[in-house]
Amino acid sequence: MGLDARITRRDFVNGTLAGAGAAVLGASPRPVAAASRSAGRRTAGEPATGTSAAGEDTFTGYGGVGDYARANGNTWPVVQAAHRLRDGQYDSAALAHATAAGDFDLVVVGGGIAGLSAAHYFIKATGVDRRVLLLENHAMLGGEARQNEFVVEGERLLGPQGSNDFIVPERSNGSLLDSFFTEFDLPREYAWQSWDSKLRPLRFARDNYSNMDGFQESQVDIGYFFGTKGWRKNIWANALAETPFSAAARRDLLKWRANHSALSESESRRLDTLTYKDYLEKICGYDAAVTRMVEPIVGLLSGVSTDAACARLGRQLVEAPDRAMAVSFPGGNSPFPRALLRGLLTHSLPGKDFGSLMYGPVNFTALDRDTQSVRIRLNATALRVEHVNGDRGGDALAVRYERAGSLFKVGARAVVMASGGWINKHILVDMPADLRTAYDQFFYAPALIVNVALRQWRFLYDMGITACRWFDADDGIGYCCNIRQNMVTDEHTPVLHPDHPAVLSFYLGLPIPGLPAAAQGAASRARFLATPYMDFELRIRRQMMSLFGSHGFKPERDIAAIVLNRWGHARLIEPPGFHYGVEGRPSPLERVREGYGRVAIGHSELNGAQHWGSALEYGKRAGEKAAAML
Repeated sequence: MGLDARITRRDFVNGTLAGAGAAVLGASPRPVAAASRSAGRRTAGEPATGTSAAGEDTFTGYGGVGDYARANGNTWPVVQAAHRLRDGQYDSAALAHATAAGDFDLVVVGGGIAGLSAAHYFIKATGVDRRVLLLENHAMLGGEARQNEFVVEGERLLGPQGSNDFIVPERSNGSLLDSFFTEFDLPREYAWQSWDSKLRPLRFARDNYSNMDGFQESQVDIGYFFGTKGWRKNIWANALAETPFSAAARRDLLKWRANHSALSESESRRLDTLTYKDYLEKICGYDAAVTRMVEPIVGLLSGVSTDAACARLGRQLVEAPDRAMAVSFPGGNSPFPRALLRGLLTHSLPGKDFGSLMYGPVNFTALDRDTQSVRIRLNATALRVEHVNGDRGGDALAVRYERAGSLFKVGARAVVMASGGWINKHILVDMPADLRTAYDQFFYAPALIVNVALRQWRFLYDMGITACRWFDADDGIGYCCNIRQNMVTDEHTPVLHPDHPAVLSFYLGLPIPGLPAAAQGAASRARFLATPYMDFELRIRRQMMSLFGSHGFKPERDIAAIVLNRWGHARLIEPPGFHYGVEGRPSPLERVREGYGRVAIGHSELNGAQHWGSALEYGKRAGEKAAAML
């Protein structure tokens, strides 16, 4: 499996990077240690925590290089702080005597796209002199729109930590996304890595989703692994004729794939009343093979299995095969929060061009200076937000947070909660009962995004594929992975060649069929959080050996680094009735959007699912709502 090979995570010992590892990746020492093999194994009876008996972090793993190296997904320190808050472990007496840290017109909780959007549009509505404080509990801004960075054999590689792909908005169409692209001067046409004409032609996705469901095989070369029955390539091109599916399964899979017409409002409401499994098998009468085919992607995008996700969501997964391919920046959607950051604090991300936006280092010292009206505080976990003296009609709030083991308190005239609902219901201690009831209907599931930095990928080239899908991998992990054709600029032109480094990305959910939606999310998250980094690494290596071992892949030679990005609440679960409500009761989404008192709520899932566009939209709404309170 190559576990003894010297890849970067193997060379971290007590925060010091050995010279051999630095030479391999061109990395610099980092104070956060990745797990060693011994630290990554739990013995019988050992508690399922993110640290070993010696106190080593067995959860987080190697985080890559650059500004995002200490913020790969939800790291163990972030998980610990959130769980202390959830479990009521912060002493009320100590919170009452937190150190005063100033007063602000607006405090924003959450530094993802929604939080940065709220701060940006608040300032646009009120003026540049307003005092704004943004609290972010991770070591880097961006929320799930962050990136992993590697340097492999002198080549800089980027991969997405989560949020990925977008459709370029049509110019002057009046949409928020159009105005966002215009305001921040984001290009609408891009250059892509070139492909050597001497090599066999290969077709690549330009994001990490276009390869997942098979709908864009007209644009991507996808291999399907059927275990002992071997590989098939681009199975939809010849109507599944070469697959081991039964005749009934092939017939119904083709029917399912053709059912991509737009949903009317009435159809959408009807589909919100039943599960996707019931829709597929009882309403459409499809063979169970259809359910098995779509189960992994439903599990990734909805967080739960087809027997728990609403049919409305599942039905929207089916799109026309010839639709335009979405695109992605090299680091996923990370340039969007970076653009907002540059707009808020120009000196934090110097430059005005697109290249520096994507690749320039953040000036962290410029985030939180006494002299500036907008301040961004990283590694700061919000603990309590409440109206002073319990007066929701008053004009003052108190916000308490923890940073580096110390407790602080700031005053605010308005607060935007741009953090997720799972944590908001613990922070907003004076929320009205009906809002708490609504939040109690919000349930979440995890997702795992893995970026494997490869020194070469000729094994894929020899197979004639750039992406793959596999089935029934009980001892493996995930269901798909791909190599992208990346965007290039004058500052960054990595080579696209099978003998050069590249990033192979895995996206997966962890559904548990048979459980109710809420129980499924909780159970999968518990399993997800209890699994040490090394266990995931071993499963990834096993999966790659199973897929590619007979095609020239050698893990000890080809793998340069592995980064896990764990997101404990990546998906808002949408069971039947969640979007439109049931039995005359409104959807909980409607109540949460309203906020209360001087608290505006604007996190990304308020349209029913996390997405960069909804984060921008609801952040903007919350920021403008807060501005109207002053």
